[in-house]
Amino acid sequence: MSRISATTSFKQNDYVVKNQQTKADSPYYYDAERARKEDLKESKILPDTFATKMKIATHKVANTLSVYPTKGFSGDKNSNFYELLTMGMFPYVTGGLTFMALFNGVTKYFSPKYMERAQKYGLGMALGVIFYGVAKELSKKLISVPVALKTGIKMDEPYRKVVDLISKNPEEAEKEENRQKRLKEAGKTDDKAIEFHTPFESVDFPRMDLYYKTGKGENRNEYFDYIAQKNGFGTNLSDSDQEVKPFIKEVVTKARTAQTLSSYLWAAVGVGVGVQKPWAKLLEVSRNYSPKFSDTSYPQYIWQYVKTFGGCFKDSCKEFFNGGIAGSVNKTARYAGRTILGLAALTTVFGVINAVKNPYMKNQEKVDNNDVFRNKNKVQED
Repeated sequence: MSRISATTSFKQNDYVVKNQQTKADSPYYYDAERARKEDLKESKILPDTFATKMKIATHKVANTLSVYPTKGFSGDKNSNFYELLTMGMFPYVTGGLTFMALFNGVTKYFSPKYMERAQKYGLGMALGVIFYGVAKELSKKLISVPVALKTGIKMDEPYRKVVDLISKNPEEAEKEENRQKRLKEAGKTDDKAIEFHTPFESVDFPRMDLYYKTGKGENRNEYFDYIAQKNGFGTNLSDSDQEVKPFIKEVVTKARTAQTLSSYLWAAVGVGVGVQKPWAKLLEVSRNYSPKFSDTSYPQYIWQYVKTFGGCFKDSCKEFFNGGIAGSVNKTARYAGRTILGLAALTTVFGVINAVKNPYMKNQEKVDNNDVFRNKNKVQED
């Protein structure tokens, strides 16, 4: 991939990007020619894989550090709320890291006695912040995965949205035409932009239209037929999409609510585990032996560090649950830890059970509409 050499200049609402980057390498803009070849004209659901999630995360980070701020500061009319929310993740992540770096950066100026104590607090602070974020995100899977297995509804499935840029007035159109000409000479175009969302991101306006099949010979309602059959609505329904859409919306709404409540409780558990005393053993490993990366013993040091980390995690979980190490148990801490853990677990379990309940099906026996009409049976409401 070619290296990027970009210079941005501001003049009223116009900015010029001189870029040696090729069309296919553009981290933000949508290339019309490539779109025709790769069928990018319409919004499209993407595979729900780790590779896709990493690609989306890389895309957002790259644009947060370059394109989105440039558009905002230049007053570009195409700056939107999606870009604002995406940029919001940057201070959310770096704020805690900056605070930890500042705190741990000054400990070297302390006396040996206080330096050791400060380092322990700094390590606990760092692990607390890390475990907070990890526990909060992973806890959402404790609800979304069981819901997907039971109902077939994948709440976190990503999709790529192709956005048309706002048209210009005559004066701006001339500037835009000149800018597009310069960009074309540089080997790129930007008449559209790409965003990444999830179909159920909006509760009021979920993108269920993305699940319709539009290819030649395909069953238009294949996805909705699958959801209907899996959740007891029946098979061979004439309008399966209309039958199950209210059910899908209700499942997602309940599950999202449970995720919001439980994620903060699990995050609190993560912080509680991160600030326990056993983590001080990690400092001892680094203090006793910290070889250079080029040393032959470096892999052995990493392995020792990983084993120590695993042992510290196990002991910290026990200490959080018991309220301290054996012989110095704090009853208040024990009750607090167990209460938070219990509430997190109960909220998760109750959230899953509540989300997968089907209020639209009083009779869970599966019905095949073909059998109903073939046998001339009447469908009666309970």
